[in-house]
Amino acid sequence: MSKALKGFITYSHDDTKQKDELRKRLAVMKQQNELVTWDDGQLTPGDGALQEGILKKVADSALLLYLVSAASLASKNCNKELAEAIKQEMRVIPIILEHCDWLNHQVSGFEALPHKDRPLTKWNDEGEGWQNVVDGIRKAVDKMQSPIEPSSGRSEEELRAGEMFQYGNVQMLLGQLDMAIKIYSDAIKLNPYEAEMYNSRGVAFGLKGKHDLAIKNYTEAINLNPDYASAYGNRGAAYQKIGDVNSAIEDCTIAIDLNSNFVSAYASRGWAYSSKGEINRAIKDYDKAISLDPSFANVYNNRGVAYANKGDYNRAIRDFDKEIKLNPRLAETYCNRGKIYRNREDYDRAIADFNIAVNLDPNFANAYCNRGFAYRDRGEINRALVDFNKAVDLDPDNAEVFHNRGVLYTKKGEINRALVDFNKAIDLDPNNAEAYHNRGIIYGLEDKYDFAIKDFNTAIDLKHDYIVAYRSRGIAYREKGDFDSAIADFNTAIELKPNYAEAYYHRGATYNNKGEVELAIKDYTKAIELKPDYAEAYHNRSAAYGNKGEVDLVIKDSDKVIELRPDHAEAYYHRGAAYLIKELVDQAITDFTTAIQLNLNDTKIYNVRGAAYYKKGDFDSAIEDYNKRIQLNPDLSETYRNRGITFSIKGEHELAIQDFNKVLQLEPQSAAAYYDRGATWLFLKEWEKAMADLTIARDRGLDITTIFQQTDIANFERAIGAQLPTNIAAILTQK
Repeated sequence: MSKALKGFITYSHDDTKQKDELRKRLAVMKQQNELVTWDDGQLTPGDGALQEGILKKVADSALLLYLVSAASLASKNCNKELAEAIKQEMRVIPIILEHCDWLNHQVSGFEALPHKDRPLTKWNDEGEGWQNVVDGIRKAVDKMQSPIEPSSGRSEEELRAGEMFQYGNVQMLLGQLDMAIKIYSDAIKLNPYEAEMYNSRGVAFGLKGKHDLAIKNYTEAINLNPDYASAYGNRGAAYQKIGDVNSAIEDCTIAIDLNSNFVSAYASRGWAYSSKGEINRAIKDYDKAISLDPSFANVYNNRGVAYANKGDYNRAIRDFDKEIKLNPRLAETYCNRGKIYRNREDYDRAIADFNIAVNLDPNFANAYCNRGFAYRDRGEINRALVDFNKAVDLDPDNAEVFHNRGVLYTKKGEINRALVDFNKAIDLDPNNAEAYHNRGIIYGLEDKYDFAIKDFNTAIDLKHDYIVAYRSRGIAYREKGDFDSAIADFNTAIELKPNYAEAYYHRGATYNNKGEVELAIKDYTKAIELKPDYAEAYHNRSAAYGNKGEVDLVIKDSDKVIELRPDHAEAYYHRGAAYLIKELVDQAITDFTTAIQLNLNDTKIYNVRGAAYYKKGDFDSAIEDYNKRIQLNPDLSETYRNRGITFSIKGEHELAIQDFNKVLQLEPQSAAAYYDRGATWLFLKEWEKAMADLTIARDRGLDITTIFQQTDIANFERAIGAQLPTNIAAILTQK
């Protein structure tokens, strides 16, 4: 009786039940002294469980039985045991427990069981599947124990190439890609007719990011073996990496035709369809991959991305949750889930996911970018900037990273720094439509509308359906005074997106600038219908109603603006002006005061509140407001005139004369100012000066008799305590 062969079982502890089943099924072979097996489950208390000791057990065996599952492929210890077996030139028999990505793993280089690589989970009668495995193992053991044939029929070069190929596989498992490529290349020189060698060298090139060389090697493998499904699948994945989506789909489809259970081919084709925007076809392929292997790595993440692109965020989160459960160390999945939380404005959860992502992968630039966006949206601008700076440091050749930081600088108002980043993004990626658009925004902020329009043109050329770019270009045209071109752009934006409230809003503003108030109101109303909380649309509609004199509608819209945005200073100003027209002076003053407290950036507020105080008879408060406006802007003739009239009413005629002098200094042709000063000279009984000013006012076209008819001349004379000279009385009373 020959000595029993030693076998070592490599398995993931997730598959302990299947390992125990295999040992039970091999009991007869053990009884017949054909095969004895060992695995780490046979360790007894006190035994050393260090990996080095287990690897010695591998080296002491003649046969490695590798239980293949998603868990074992992901296990570092299982792969170390496989590498040791290859190093010792042992016979390796993969036993496929379930559908998983084993065809893209080094274990695919060995003949697998059950027959035709049909996973045990897919056998209707599981016992039949296990017996198929046992029969295959018995056949291998018998062959290993039989006398060596005189000649294998293979040349010495072929045998040597095979040994080198296995050693290259060991280096791949150890992550030594350059060494693996060199060994594969040497093996190919000895035997250039083995498709598996080209396929494996292609995998190594792909892991190094040299996808063109990977494709070349996969093509060589396919030329040698036109039915090599794994090579088609790998080449399809490589085409996907270089952006050749159609070739990727074509290769993955061939791989699936050759092997309808090729899980990774469905996953790769799904990703390619997703890249083309064919989301439903992508999801269908992901569904198939998951049905074949519910534990297949990364497919839930990719399907989650597809659902997110469809706007189906609930299903996306469920997929990301599932991926995290299967693979809790995949940083990309946390980042993707964090993006959805951010879209939902759940910033705490978003930031928590981005934190996990950067902890798992401290070099994950995209995670820093997205965490930066979440901090920005939460109002933590400085923390956001720290993250964007980190992203730039990690990925200085990534145009999108510079673009994202430029967006943040724009929000901070640091437009020069934003411009530098957008320029860099465009240098790195001249086809980045968003970078051109956002640089155009910066030029617009600098009033460089021609430059802005040029950038918006480029953005639209690169992306013909770029709705926001049409809107932005329309705004630039409006600011230039080219209202027709502006309206044409807003029309295009509305055609592309009929429910685009902002386009209606800006078109309304343009119609308002053209003086087409009814059309403006119609567009503002449509914007409000589409976006009921659109405060600025209510505000601009209130201004349009004001232009029509519809004061009650001004108040109604301003009420809504203040309800939506209690800090909207302009809304208080508009409502206050409407109240003043309606003679509701106290309410007007209250609104003007609130606008001032909210730091309304417009000195006119002091002028109109001064007018309200004047109407109320509170002349001192009126003068105080006029003083404030003059202090802020000393070149506004209107305010000097209002203060002069108020001084005159108070009897402070010398001060009034000083203000009217200032008005005439600023506006030498003002007939009204000559009339005001002339009337004030009457109170001071400066008849000649009064006559001179009143004459100038009349000669410049002011109807001073109509103005003066509002005052009874007898009462006026009693007020000044003197009778008017005949010539002055005549000029004031006779046409």
